[in-house]
Amino acid sequence: MVYSPIASPSGAQLFKLTPLFWQKRRHAYFSLLTASDRRRKIVDLFVLLFLAVSAHIVAMMAFEGLGVWQAFWLTMTTITTVGYGDIGAVTPYGQVSTIVIMYIFGIFVLAQIGGEWIDFRLDRRERMRKGLWRWEMQDHIVILNAPDRDGERYLAILVQQIRATPSLADYPIQIFSPNFPNGLPVSIASEGVVLRNGSPEGRESLDVVDVAEAAFVIVMSVDTRDFRSDSVALDLLDQLKQHDLKGHVIVECVQDENRDRLRRHGADAVMRPVRAYPELMVRAMAAPGTEVILENLLDVQGVRPERFDVGFPAQPWNSLAARLIQAGFGTPMGYIDTEGNIVTNPSTTEDVEGRGVFLMVGYGDVPDNAALADCIGSVGQGGQP
Repeated sequence: MVYSPIASPSGAQLFKLTPLFWQKRRHAYFSLLTASDRRRKIVDLFVLLFLAVSAHIVAMMAFEGLGVWQAFWLTMTTITTVGYGDIGAVTPYGQVSTIVIMYIFGIFVLAQIGGEWIDFRLDRRERMRKGLWRWEMQDHIVILNAPDRDGERYLAILVQQIRATPSLADYPIQIFSPNFPNGLPVSIASEGVVLRNGSPEGRESLDVVDVAEAAFVIVMSVDTRDFRSDSVALDLLDQLKQHDLKGHVIVECVQDENRDRLRRHGADAVMRPVRAYPELMVRAMAAPGTEVILENLLDVQGVRPERFDVGFPAQPWNSLAARLIQAGFGTPMGYIDTEGNIVTNPSTTEDVEGRGVFLMVGYGDVPDNAALADCIGSVGQGGQP
C-alpha cells in the first residue's frame, strides 16, 4: 500500500490560520461561560487586584519610607498609568517591587477586569435580546405562544393597541414563545416588550415569566387552522392551575365546542383567534366582557347590526332611541344624516335628522321598513308624536 504524502501548510498559511483558530477557541470558551461564571471571575480578579494594591502599599512603606496615604497615592497613580511624577520609587527594592507587583501583575489584572466587564455587559445584552434573560416582573402582561402565520404583524398591532389604551399603557409586556430565536422584531421591541425564548408547554416552568404575579395572562393559538391548538391551551391552563394566579386569564379557542372546557379549566375569557382584529384582545383586557359583545357582532347567526334606510324628521336622539327600543325593533347604534354621513353614538340630547338608522337586532328578529317608518317617521319636532 502506497501512502501519498500530505503537504504541510507553509508559514504564511499558518500565520493566516492562527488568528482564526484562536478566535474559534475563544468563542467556544466564552460561549460556555454563564452569567454567574463571569461574575465569579470578575470577583476573583478584584480580589487579586486588592492583594496587589495592598502588597505594593506595604512595599512602598517598607522600602521607600512613605506614609500610608503617600504609598496609596503612588500605587493608584501607577496602576492607572496616570503617573503624575510627584512621588516615585527611588530605591532598587522599591523599583523592583513596582515592576513586579504593578507593571507585570497589577496592570494586567486591571486590564483583565475591564475586558471581563465589557464581555459580561455584551453577553448580558445579547441574552436579553435573544430572550435568554430571566426577567423578574410583576403586574405585567404575559403572552404565551405567538401565531405562526403573520405573527410579527399581529403582535406589533396588538402591542400598539395596548400602549394606546390608557388603562393598559403602563403594563410591562413579556412574550413567551420559540418563534423569535434571534430576538423580537424592532416593531415589537421598540414598544418596551421583552422576550422569553422557549416553549410554554415544554419542560421549562412558567415561573420564568412570573405568571403568578401577572395582571393578565394571554394564551394564544399557534395555528388557527389546527384544532390541536385547543389541546395546547388546555395543557397550559392545567399548568397555570399550579400557580396562585391573581391575574385575568384570556384564552383563544379555535373550536367553539371547546369553550366550556376551557372555562372549566380556569379561563376567565375565551375568544376566537381573530387575527385581522387585534383590538378584540385589547377590549378583553381593558373591559372584560366586551369581547363577547364584539364577537356576537361578527357572528352572522347572533346579534348583529343592520341598516334600515328609513327617513325621520328632526328629534332628540334619546327620544328616537327610546321609541325604537320600546317597540322591540332593536337597539339603536347610529344613524345616517341627511347628507349621507354615518354618525355613531350621538349625544343623547342632540337633535338628529336623517335618512336611515343602524339597529342591533337578533337573528330572525329583523323589522321591516314600513314598521320602522310608522315608529320614527311620525315623530314630530321635539320628540312629540
